[in-house]
Amino acid sequence: MATMHAQAHTNAIQRASFSRSVAKRTRARVVTRAKKEKSAGQASAKQQPEEGKKAPLPREYVHHSPGSVQETDDKVVFAHETAAEASKWKNTSIMHVGDFGGGESIRLGVVIGEFHNKLMDRMLEDARVAAVSMGSTIDKVVWVPGTYEAPLVVENMLQDPTLDAVVVLGYIEKGSTLHGQEMGATCSIIFKQLELEYGKPVGMGIIGPGATAEQAEERVAYAGNATRASIRMARTFCLGEPEPEQK
Repeated sequence: MATMHAQAHTNAIQRASFSRSVAKRTRARVVTRAKKEKSAGQASAKQQPEEGKKAPLPREYVHHSPGSVQETDDKVVFAHETAAEASKWKNTSIMHVGDFGGGESIRLGVVIGEFHNKLMDRMLEDARVAAVSMGSTIDKVVWVPGTYEAPLVVENMLQDPTLDAVVVLGYIEKGSTLHGQEMGATCSIIFKQLELEYGKPVGMGIIGPGATAEQAEERVAYAGNATRASIRMARTFCLGEPEPEQK
């Protein structure tokens, strides 16, 4: 009996020691993180621009305003396309998604949420303009109560042989709970699974989750971005076998 009491006492001491050790490490991590955040805040404060002036951007950073995109007629030159770099890639097959398929018209279906209808109307128009600019058309539009109801309609559209791609438009606003984040994470996974299952692009032009009204206003162009990306993907993977550029 004495031996059992002694062993129990020893175990209690070990558990207490372990708990103190864990607590000590946890406090150390918290203190270290706080110091790093304080240092980062001080460094950021030092780099703040003077009143009325813009902060300089790092040289390697290419600035795009929220929702902006390189339009199809932009003259963008990548390193592997230049004379100085081309020799490095001469034995490599290189292509950019959307190069194959030329200017074939892609037939799109759009699934769009009814919440914030004025914002959604603008996003739908942005998607339409983007499709027209790339010689494609939006052949079907289905309005759903919200983003959470979109997956079933997306699957239905992917089964439609007259459509080459689907674009989902919506806005998951910032709320007081994690409901929006859960909804966004769930739906994005489903959209990608459906895309892979049916072999047709699903463009995600959804603002958020967690976006404020001001942020949403700045990101209407997400609709056009998703539309252009879907068209490029469809031209590459839904119109036949791609023919990569031979260097």
